[in-house]
Amino acid sequence: MSHRLATKETITDLYMNMGSNFSIFVPILYNYTQSLELSNKVGSRDEVEADLSDILLKLNTFCLLINLDLSTFLRADFRSHSTPEKRCNLKYINVILIEGYNYLFGFKRQKKDALWRIFKNTAERVNDKELIIDIKNIDQQANDFRDIYAEKKDRGNRNLSIHYDSDPQKVYDLLLNLREDAEIKKMCAFFGILENINVLISKHILKYYKLISSSNKNINIWERINHFDDNNNKLFNELEGTITCYSNQLDSIISQCRVPKKIQEKFELNNELTKRLTPFIKSVNPCIHILFIYLDLASAVRAYLSSEFYFEKQLNLRRVHIIVYEGFKHIFGYSERDNEQSFWSRNILPILKTTTDIDQLNKLENIEKELQKLASDKGITNLDLRECVVHYRYKERDNVIKLFHALVKLNPLIEMNKALKLLKLLPKLIEISNDSVRFIYNLEQEKIKLINNKMLEQFNHILSMAEQIEMNPKKRQEVIDMLNKIKIFFIDKQIK
Repeated sequence: MSHRLATKETITDLYMNMGSNFSIFVPILYNYTQSLELSNKVGSRDEVEADLSDILLKLNTFCLLINLDLSTFLRADFRSHSTPEKRCNLKYINVILIEGYNYLFGFKRQKKDALWRIFKNTAERVNDKELIIDIKNIDQQANDFRDIYAEKKDRGNRNLSIHYDSDPQKVYDLLLNLREDAEIKKMCAFFGILENINVLISKHILKYYKLISSSNKNINIWERINHFDDNNNKLFNELEGTITCYSNQLDSIISQCRVPKKIQEKFELNNELTKRLTPFIKSVNPCIHILFIYLDLASAVRAYLSSEFYFEKQLNLRRVHIIVYEGFKHIFGYSERDNEQSFWSRNILPILKTTTDIDQLNKLENIEKELQKLASDKGITNLDLRECVVHYRYKERDNVIKLFHALVKLNPLIEMNKALKLLKLLPKLIEISNDSVRFIYNLEQEKIKLINNKMLEQFNHILSMAEQIEMNPKKRQEVIDMLNKIKIFFIDKQIK
C-alpha cells in the first residue's frame, strides 16, 4: 500500500490546529495544577476516592502538557526551511514520546513508579469494575505502541538526541535517517493513546469530582514581563545562514572520516588502513560534537524566536536550556569530574598547550577564561531545573506540576543570554578544535615519515644483499627488479 505525502494545505491545517490548542489548554493547565496543589488541604473526602480524583486530574494535566510539548516541536519543524534545521527539531519528538511513555507506563524497573500503574492499583482499591475494564483496553494500546515505537533503539535514540555520544557518527546517522512522515506517524499513534485516556477521564471523573480552581491571572502576569526582542529578525536571519554553513562543514568532515572505511570495503582490504587512521579520525570527534551543539542550539533559538504563543515560546526556551546545559557539560563541564572528561581537557588543551606558537597559546588561554566564566554561571548549573525540564518523572519524583510552573516562569532574557554567549563561543571552539586536529595530523605525518625512512633503509639493505647473493644472474636480476618496483611504489606513496 503506497503512502501519499501530506499536501501543503494539510500541513497548514495541522499547524493551525496545534497552535489553537495553546490558547485553550494553558489556562486549563494552570487551573488543574492549582487544584492538585490545593487537594492535600481538603480533609473531608474519602481517602481512596480522593487519590483517584487526584490521579485522574494529574492524567488530564499530563495529557494536555505533552500535547503542547509535541505540538511545539512539530510546529517548529513545519516553520523550518532547511533540512538540517528540520532534523534538529524533529529529533525531539522521539525524546518527548519516550519521556512521555516512561512517565505514563514506565520501562522495566521504572514501571513501579509509572502513573498508570498507580492509577490501576487505586482503581482496584475503589473496585470500580467499569473503570478497570477501560484501563485494560488502554493497556493493550500502550503495549502495541511500546513494541512498535518505544523499543530499545528508540530509547537509545532519545539518549543520542540529548546527551550525544562518544562516537558522533552515530548521532549523524540518527539525524540523517529522520523522516518527517515517520515522526508524525509515531506522534499520531501516541496521540491515539492520549485521546482514549481523555475519553476515560471524561467518563469517570465526575464520580470522584472535586472543585477546580479557575484563575489564570498569574500566567498573564508572566506573559507580560517575560519577553525577548529580536529587532528586525536580525538574530533569526543570521542563524539561518550559520546553520547552513556549519551543516555543510559537518557533512564534509563526516564524509572525509568515512573515506578509509569505504576504500577498505570497496577493494576488500584488511583493516590496516582504518586502524592506522583511527587516532586521526578520533581527534576530529570533538569538532563534530561542537558542530552538533551549535546546530542544535541555533535551531532551538530560531524555534523560540518564531513561536507565536507565549507557552510555545517557553517550551522552546526549555529546549534552549537543555542544550546549553548538556552541550557545555561535554565541552568544559561544571565540576572537577566533568572537566576531566570534557573535550577541552581531554582533546584540545593537552594537545595545543605543547605548541611553541605564542598566538596559539594566547588563543587557548583566552578561550579557557571564557569557558571558566560560563562554568560559574548559576543559571546554567541549576541541576534542579535541569531535572524537571528533561524528565516528566525522575525515578519516584513526579515533575509535571513543577515543570509547568518552571515553564511559565522561565526568563527568556536569562536563558537567551546564556545561549547567545555559547553561540558566540562555539565558532571559536570549532576553530581551535580544528587547530588541534591539524597539530595531530602533522605529528602523525612526522611519525609516518620516520617509519617510512626505516622501511626504505631496510629495502636498500635487502637490495644490497640481493646484488651480492650467488645465484643465476637472470633470476637475481628479476628479484632486484621486483624489489626496485616495490621501493619506487613506496616512495611515490610517501610523496603523495
